[in-house]
This record gives sequence, structure tokens and C-alpha cells, in this order.
Amino acid sequence: MALDHYWTRKIARRRMLAGSGTAALGVGALALAGCGDDDSGGSAGEKPTPTYVGVKPGTATAPTATPASQNIQTGGVYHARQGAIWASLNPYKGLDSGLTHGFYMFDHLWYTPLDTGIRENFLASSIEQQDPQHFTVKIQEAFFHNKPPASGRIIKATDVKASFETAAKQVSISNSSWWTQILDKVEATDDKTLNFTLKAVDAWTFSSTNAGSPIASSIIPEEVLKDVSFMDKDLVGSGRFEFASQQNGANIKYKRFDKWRVKGEPLLAGFELVLIQEQAAALAAFAAKQIDGVAFNNKSEREDTVSKVGKDNITVTQEDSRSFWTLQTRADGNFKDPRVRQAISLALDRKEMINLMFQGEGKTTGIVPPAFVSQALTQKEIDDTWAKSDVAAAKQLLSAAAFDTSKEYQLKFYVPGDLPTSFAQIVQAQLLKNLGIKIKLVAEDFGKWLGQSLYGSDYDGFISYPTIAYDDPSSYIGSLTKTIGGRPNWAAFVNDEMDGLVTKQKGILDDKARNLAVQDVQRKAWDNGSPFIPTVLPISSTAAWNYVKGAVTGRGSYGLFNGKLYIDKG
Repeated sequence: MALDHYWTRKIARRRMLAGSGTAALGVGALALAGCGDDDSGGSAGEKPTPTYVGVKPGTATAPTATPASQNIQTGGVYHARQGAIWASLNPYKGLDSGLTHGFYMFDHLWYTPLDTGIRENFLASSIEQQDPQHFTVKIQEAFFHNKPPASGRIIKATDVKASFETAAKQVSISNSSWWTQILDKVEATDDKTLNFTLKAVDAWTFSSTNAGSPIASSIIPEEVLKDVSFMDKDLVGSGRFEFASQQNGANIKYKRFDKWRVKGEPLLAGFELVLIQEQAAALAAFAAKQIDGVAFNNKSEREDTVSKVGKDNITVTQEDSRSFWTLQTRADGNFKDPRVRQAISLALDRKEMINLMFQGEGKTTGIVPPAFVSQALTQKEIDDTWAKSDVAAAKQLLSAAAFDTSKEYQLKFYVPGDLPTSFAQIVQAQLLKNLGIKIKLVAEDFGKWLGQSLYGSDYDGFISYPTIAYDDPSSYIGSLTKTIGGRPNWAAFVNDEMDGLVTKQKGILDDKARNLAVQDVQRKAWDNGSPFIPTVLPISSTAAWNYVKGAVTGRGSYGLFNGKLYIDKG
């Protein structure tokens, strides 16, 4: 499990693999480090299976699939890579800490796996939906961790209410607009019952980006939420692992919670992060079994590791990533004319990017990645728009827009990590060569880059990053609205047409019609010169030692909640 690769989480459709792959194990890309086959994203010769398109209100709850429990060793501790030092232990103040705690230390009402798109209940014992804007949730018996101020007490509906309401107000959480524009109120009518009211219909309400968010929907004690700064120093959770210790934002340790609501789980005695910022050091640590899983940046790393440790001792998984590298321009000032943004996209050589960054193991993409076969544009449409390289046309557009090429613009990216630097350098070289745009690279630590430069729109020309590997296609088009998670649009992109189209598709309950609407948003985004320019995605490669058992893969981020993972070294 490679904890630096959540944002490059991949998809393995039509199969479940036990004991292999990092999708079931890591929280990854907490440092946003980046990591084929045919366009379907499946194995060679495999026909694509459409990914479910959303969680329509009233959708039945799916049964939770978990590996069988037999011959289990429960004393193992899983060691995962931590790619960067956390800016804050507080899950409300850091994407990295929020995701990690959300998957491992906090419980949730439900989650929606990528492979089925059908909600699976967690703490919720039942959900009754009166209509698309009202539903009632009953919660089952569960307990908080045995630490003050909750001190092991039973979880009440008022804790869930307080958790949702408090999370919705946090400006530092990477929340979707559902939390600020769709959620109206949550009422606790007794200790086990909650009534939810929405301001508008949203077909994606139960998705893992919205009410199933691993960060915002984390269930936290009311006592802690009265002063969220409590979590700057200590944490009281509701999930399968308890927070044990940290070392100044690094080397976080969790231990098994013996009163977890699923009896007998988790099977691991503990889960520990090991701070390894450089990829070469991570590969060496994996080979030495200091960490139990690793994600490769390219083919050479994978082949060298297999040669070093032996192909029969590890399981290597290669799958299409749902995270792609994005070049974000501004949409105001010198970049206000849509022709400028289109010109920049046309001037990028994506084939060169794939070769330089991934040694040829990558793909081009539109705004919604190819893994979502029911909502992504066809490859021909992508080739004709987002993936098209036409330097002559780009120069004409830039000239017609009277773009100022005499000025030097900044491109901000985060460190550490090899791929963020590589992507920024490639963009810098290509835009200088093809359009004469001069770019100064500005490297920032992840906390500043995320909170100030990206969320705060504090950049004068460009900012770059890999997207999160979302479990639903709607999340990829959310950046095209006037506000993103309650904040002004990161790129200052204010477009009434795009804002209306993104909002409209959320209210479409028919799956087929909503698919077409999501595709249309992407076409119109090209026509309007989206400042969020998709480029390439990797064919991700990961490895885990064979002694890691019980992993759930092929289900998006759902596998991170797996309580049946265990270590068996014989």
C-alpha cells in the first residue's frame, strides 16, 4: 500500500483480487505524487464494462463484499509509505490527514463503491427515502474510542448531526459544493434517528464526494466539535483504528480498536505510516520490507524492483489511473479570452509527456477519464479537442487574442515528488518552444500550495497537479462552476453556461440522460476554453508483498475501509 498515491487511485473492473494491489490498502497521493492497455482500462482482450453512473435517490443498498475470514493472523502491523509531512494532524485542516483518518480512524454512515455505484451502509442500519430531497437514517450501535472527552461512550444521532454541520462550515476541507449548496439541514429526532433535508435534488448525493465523503462525513464526538482545535493535538475517532502517536506530522501510528462495531475486526493489530519522501528511498524500503507496498513512477522502477525481489514474492498490478495531470491557467487578466486557454492546450505535446513521465505507459484524457466509459467522451472526441496538438492553430489563436508574451508567468507546483517537478518542467519547455510563453517555475510545500495557491487562487499564470482519483464522474466537472466547495472558482472561471450545465446534470435522475449531460458539459467546456486543461494519465503500477492478505481491489477507494486485511508471513 503506497500512501502517497490516493490521488492516483486506479480502477480494476470486472475482477476482485485478493492479497494484491494497493487500491485496497493505501490512502495515497497524500503528497499528490503521480505514479496501456486499451481504452477500456481493462486487461488485454477484455471488453469494457460500463461503470455505474451515479447514486440515484432511492437506490437500494448493496451488500458489503469482504474477503473470507479463515486462517487469519491478527497480530500483524501494516506499514505504508507517507510521502510528505502533514501540515496538520487535524482532519479539517489537511487533505492528507483528513483522507487518512477518514478511511482508517473515523466511521461513516455509508460509502458508494466505484464498481457498482450502489450505496453500502456502514454505521447506518437503514435509510428510508421519502422523496429525492428527504430521507431518514437509522444508526446501529457503535462506540467512540476510549479517550477523553468521549471516553468510549456510545455514538448518538446528535454526534452525526454535529459532524455533518461542522464539516459543512470548514473552509479548509476539500469539500464539494453539495455541502454548501445542496445540504439544507440534519435533524436528530432521537438517539438513533436522523432526518436529512436537501435544498435541491442531487443524483450524486450518496457518492463518496458528497454525503459519503471520507473527510466531511467522518463521525466525530460532539464534545470535540465544540472546539475543533482539539484535533490539532489529539484525535478521538469512531472507526476501526485508534490514533496512537505521531512525530511532528510524520510516522503516524494507529492501533486496533477492540470495540469496533464489526465484531472481530480489524484483523490488523496496527497500521503505521513511514515517512519516505523520495521515490528511490521508497523503492529501497519496499525491497527491504520496511514498507509492505509501493507504487511505481514508471516501467523501469517496476522492472528493476521485480528483478531485485523476485516476481514470485510480490504481486504487481497495472491498471488505468483515474487521476490525470492538469495544467490550470487563470481565466481572468491576460488569460480571460477563451482562445488563450485553447491555444495553450493545443500547444501541449501529450505524447511527449507520456514518454518522458511514464516511459510510454499512459493515455490522453478528457475532463472525465476513460475509466468512466459511460460518461467520458469517445477517444475520437478527445483526440479532436483535449488531446489535439496543433502548434500552428495555437499560434493563430494566441495572436488573435493579443496575448502578452513579453511577460514572464509563474507556474506553481508542489514538492517533494519527482513527477510534479517533471510535469512542470515539460510544460515550461513546451510552451516556450511552441508559443514563446516564458514561465518561471515556483515550487511550494504541499500545505502552502494547496491552501493558498490553489484554493486561494494565488497564482498569476499557471498551477499544475494530478486530479484526485474520484469514484464518480460528476466530481471531475465540479471545477467548472462559479464556486468550488464554497470557495470562489480557483481559476476565477465564471461562466453562466457552464455553471448551469453542471448544476442541471445533478438533477437528472435518469442514468442514460445524465450520462449524455455529463458528456455535453465536457464538449461545452472545450468550446468555452476551460482553464482546467486535462493532459495525460498513467497506467499505474503497484506492488505488494505476497504476505499481505485479504485486500479488496477493483472497487475504487471503497477497499480502504477493509477490516479484513491481515499480514501472514508464515
